[in-house]
Amino acid sequence: MQKKILVVDDNQDTVQILTAVLKRGGYIVVAARDGVEAVEKVQQERPALVLSDLMMPKLDGFGVMEAMRADPGMNQIPVLIISAKVDPVSKARGMELGAKDYIVKPINPGEVLQKVRHHLQEGLS
Repeated sequence: MQKKILVVDDNQDTVQILTAVLKRGGYIVVAARDGVEAVEKVQQERPALVLSDLMMPKLDGFGVMEAMRADPGMNQIPVLIISAKVDPVSKARGMELGAKDYIVKPINPGEVLQKVRHHLQEGLS
């Protein structure tokens, strides 16, 4: 059975690249362009995993994680951050909010697939 992944990023190029990479990896991909839409899509779609940018309009990636962690129906879904922010404070805050991993842009397609597979398998064990 194919796993569904939610890609959250306000940059359409990033969404297209991640969608192509994940589809080649055999995943179903759903996209959201801002944090508010992301929370709605998580509630509606119940993805197996979320790949989220941090810097977005309406609600940033930290806000998405806070909303997910506060909801018992969403708090077990793993979140991987994909961001151009490389400062240790952003990374530490993301991990404190429950992110499973932090991937720095520009993305390496092989790294993204490897980390997605790893965290999906981890959830099965």
